[in-house]
Parts: sequence; C-alpha cells; structure tokens
Amino acid sequence: MTKAIVVKESTNRDEFFDQQIAERVDLIRSIQERIAALGEKIQATKEELSELLAEKGSNWSDDEGYARLVADSVRRSYDSKALDELIINDPLRHGWLKDYRKETPVRGGIQVK
Repeated sequence: MTKAIVVKESTNRDEFFDQQIAERVDLIRSIQERIAALGEKIQATKEELSELLAEKGSNWSDDEGYARLVADSVRRSYDSKALDELIINDPLRHGWLKDYRKETPVRGGIQVK
C-alpha cells in the first residue's frame, strides 16, 4: 500500500510542477507577444522619425540623448569555424591567427517558444 501512496504523491507533485511551469510559459509567451507588438510600433515610429529628420535636414538632441540619421554601411564578419580549420589544418602557416581569436563565455538560460 505504501507504494501506491508514493506514486500518487509523485503524480500530484508532477502535476503541480507541470501546472506551475505551464503558467510561467504562458506568461512568457504573452509578454513576448506584447514585446513583438511594441517592436512593430517602434519600427513604424522610427520610420516616421527618419522622415522628419530628413525633412529637417539635421539631427536632434535634448538633455537625455539624441535622434540622428545614420548612413548605410557594411558590417564585416568572418567565419570563425573556417578560420579555426585553417589554424588546425596548417598551424605553421596560419597559427598566428589564434592570437586574434577571442572567446566570450555565454551564460545558459531558458528558451521559451
């Protein structure tokens, strides 16, 4: 009989955790939806602001910050896996590249979709 009670308590415990987790996931999802909606509003407002700044012909600022138009540019990046392969496969020729390699720790977390 003790075994049945333990199983029942375990099931209740699992149900409790499942319910708590589901509530948090639902909350995160609803907040993410609101963030997405706000992101769309921000983008639309930035487009309006861009037009206003272009018509004004100059940047704008106040005590807290500024609004300015930024010209299109090119961002460069390098394939770190390909560069690592060069270093590994031909260290005598490309080993010097490792001096320019940076590693940044990335903290784990929770993903919710």
